[in-house]
Amino acid sequence: MSASSASLDVPFNSAHFEALPSAACVTLYHRSGRAGCGTFSRATMTGRLLDWTSVTSSNNADEASPSTTVPPYVAVIDEKDYTLENVARLQSYASEYLAGDEFGPVDEGGPLRGVLVLAGGSSSGNSSESDNNSRSPEPMTPSGYGTPMSSLTIGSSYAWNVYGDGLAMANMYGLPTVLVTDTDTSSYLRGVATDQSNSIAVSTGESAAQGLNAAVYPSIVSEFNFYMGPGGETTEDGNEVYNSQKCLEWKDTDGKSSPKCAPLGGNSVWATAGTPLSAGYQEGDDKPTILVATSIDSTSMFHTVSPGASNAASNILTLLMAAKLIGSVKDETLDGLNSRITFGFFQGESFAGNEGVPSVYKRKDEGIARACLHPLRADLTFQNLGAVQGMIAVDQVANLGNSKNMYVHSGESTDGGAGLAGFLSEVLIELSADGDYSAQAASVGNQDDGTTPIPPTPLSSLVQLSSSSTGGVVLTGFDDAFMADSRYHSHLDSASKGQTIDKDAIASAATLVARSAIAGAYQNGDNEIDAETASAYALEALPDAVSSSSGAFSSLYDCLFVDGNCQTFVNAGSVEANNDGVRTGTNLGLGLPLETPPSYYTSIYYSESGQAFVKASGRYYGSMIEGEEDPDGEVVKNYGDDASDAVLVRPSLLEMSIFGLLNNYLGQGAVTASEDGTSPTLASCSSVNDCASVSYCSATSLSATCASGQCVCGSRSHYHLALDEALSATANDIVGMFSVDENEQHSAMYTEPYWSSSVGCRLYNDAGKDPGIWTASVGFLFSLGCALFVRRLKAEMVKEKVY
Repeated sequence: MSASSASLDVPFNSAHFEALPSAACVTLYHRSGRAGCGTFSRATMTGRLLDWTSVTSSNNADEASPSTTVPPYVAVIDEKDYTLENVARLQSYASEYLAGDEFGPVDEGGPLRGVLVLAGGSSSGNSSESDNNSRSPEPMTPSGYGTPMSSLTIGSSYAWNVYGDGLAMANMYGLPTVLVTDTDTSSYLRGVATDQSNSIAVSTGESAAQGLNAAVYPSIVSEFNFYMGPGGETTEDGNEVYNSQKCLEWKDTDGKSSPKCAPLGGNSVWATAGTPLSAGYQEGDDKPTILVATSIDSTSMFHTVSPGASNAASNILTLLMAAKLIGSVKDETLDGLNSRITFGFFQGESFAGNEGVPSVYKRKDEGIARACLHPLRADLTFQNLGAVQGMIAVDQVANLGNSKNMYVHSGESTDGGAGLAGFLSEVLIELSADGDYSAQAASVGNQDDGTTPIPPTPLSSLVQLSSSSTGGVVLTGFDDAFMADSRYHSHLDSASKGQTIDKDAIASAATLVARSAIAGAYQNGDNEIDAETASAYALEALPDAVSSSSGAFSSLYDCLFVDGNCQTFVNAGSVEANNDGVRTGTNLGLGLPLETPPSYYTSIYYSESGQAFVKASGRYYGSMIEGEEDPDGEVVKNYGDDASDAVLVRPSLLEMSIFGLLNNYLGQGAVTASEDGTSPTLASCSSVNDCASVSYCSATSLSATCASGQCVCGSRSHYHLALDEALSATANDIVGMFSVDENEQHSAMYTEPYWSSSVGCRLYNDAGKDPGIWTASVGFLFSLGCALFVRRLKAEMVKEKVY
């Protein structure tokens, strides 16, 4: 049944939406408990579609009262009305209902069996349309007070997200919810819910059941099969809250580990400008670094619909274009700066999921980048990076509230240990002075505890984990609070849903960030260079600016905002898969797609989506300790005993694409000019094997590599584990098993339960119990009569010798 001809109005038939175009609100566990939606048990929850306003007797939850005339129902609500306040009204109303036998026991949900959130439509609640456009399901203190991530947040009680209502933190156990994504289907279901609500309102009869049966059969109903694990206040022993640790350490009755969830995570991507770092340490590799960073993930109540236009897509585009601009500078110029410039694209920031730095390593041979077998790390080249002098982070620069003003938030500490933070703030403001878009100091001041709040970005984690010994700045499109229509972490944060996206602001921010990074790296260790001098140097090094009309910008905009499976990303990812095949002997193919339209949910961390694993003597391990026994009692062989042994990883398509694009952009700084002084045409390639004969790389120590279909000079990109620091893959066990570090108590530890293949939501036409029995009976009698008639006819035909 096509969405464009949506209809379930044919009575007494089996018409249904088996594949309802929808996205689920799922359960997430964390260190302290649970958030999200799901059914009470594996039994389905079914109810008639009713308009949500018709099942609450008042717009005020305090005045709502139960009604014995409401059957088991599914509340139908427009996406702009899907707020914590309205969900609480529905739950309050349902909890007051005294369920009768005809409607099912209370422990199956009373009358409220689920929620359908419909795309499109207009607000019908108390709030104005403009207010509902601004709604965010995150708390007012994102990643702060009241969330599992508060210990990693500077200024955790500060309300950046003033339009946040905290729905994302709510435990909606027993309330399965899906977003109907197709507008035509939504429009049809909106009309069905209204009609069925009106039928109930005018129903009459000696009993509620009689009146309802007469008025609403046949009915359109929704059936939810959305069990995602327990979600009450306690576990089976009645004592402790069920949380991530419980589901990760679950054991079957035979005592074998059988986790019921997987952690959230993936791979962050980082790359250096200038001569790339060596796989093995060389003198000068540990030069101090200026880190240019952003987050690359987002989330929403419906994880597969997390467009993140403002807080993910625009951030990624800004940093990639900044990297491309800096890549236009020759390596020898960048190598002459006092600090190295490093780009960091951090995965899992919405869930505080970045792992700390391991201190040990093991390598197979000198030709392979160093790796650590336990805890498993696919690449330890980051250990060659020197101390981080400061960070320039980017967040939400595409929505400036119809102005041309950007803001600089300084992550300085009270003891003066913020490194280059003050200097970088001055540089950003100085460099923006002559442009169409200006940057100015944010107005957020010190709080009662003496700290200055930092917007939820990688900088906040850096300052906290370094005990404020390292600081930096955040360039944003907002001053002391997110823009009114930022729709932070909402499925409505999409250009197709009307989110403001200022392409010129993104281009301006990219130029400003690139030049500020050059100025920051130009500063010496004694901070003897002032901001004006450093800014002048940066302008001379990067006289050109990023243009929003350029081919590269337009192509990336389409990939990040419109079609996540665009050809640019597919080409970049395919090359990286081929390169890994050459390096390890195993081509794992493309990682999980970004989808169309793009969705930036970080996903769970497993072998098909970013988890590194070891292939050793034909066995696969999440991590390994040579010579020790695996869970089956077999001794683990030494890594390298078999020629095919390798450390493997299959990042997502987004991560692979960023990896390849950074190599392409930054790898052109070592390309030498042709004899006539012109830049050579870069050779085309599908893997690193196609670049063996390239001769235009300036440094003899740099071999050409294939990146985004072109041979460039030297590999600059690396992956870094993005996983909660309390978790690590269990040694010598299969992939997907994780151990919890009991000494690590401040991390969020987010996990998502494994789904059954039968999980889903369907809609169908319910003819009711009595009509159904009569219909089945009539059908049976008719079939029996036909069978008897055919048998007699056959006998007669045989008798007459015509059969």
